[in-house]
Amino acid sequence: MTSKKQMGFSLIEVMIAFLLFGVGMLGMVKLQTFMEHKSEHAARSLEALYLAESKLEHFRKRSVSGANGTILFGSISSGSEAKSGGYTLTWSVSQATGTVSSAVKVITIDSTWQDRLNTTQKVTLQTMLSKYNEFD
Repeated sequence: MTSKKQMGFSLIEVMIAFLLFGVGMLGMVKLQTFMEHKSEHAARSLEALYLAESKLEHFRKRSVSGANGTILFGSISSGSEAKSGGYTLTWSVSQATGTVSSAVKVITIDSTWQDRLNTTQKVTLQTMLSKYNEFD
């Protein structure tokens, strides 16, 4: 009896290798789509944050006298605004509670958009504005 030394791979070994390779590639595709979704969410969140901060800055630049193109403190009120890119800014203005409530307003700004899965996403900022500021 002579035994021959087997050379190469058997069919079952090749099929198992292809199966493992396929599972690995499916995992890589899933990882790629997950990373793409998260990077889009991060970019859209940053844009929403920028829009909300810009609106807060608009309110911060108001003036008691209303001079130089600024808005009067008393005229700051709730509202909403549609922005390009599918963003919607909504802000609510209320009087602060406490001893200095007539000189302070609470502003809450929501910046909303629809993501690729058609789910509403939102960034919210809240601040308090004093009637008195550095521009007067």
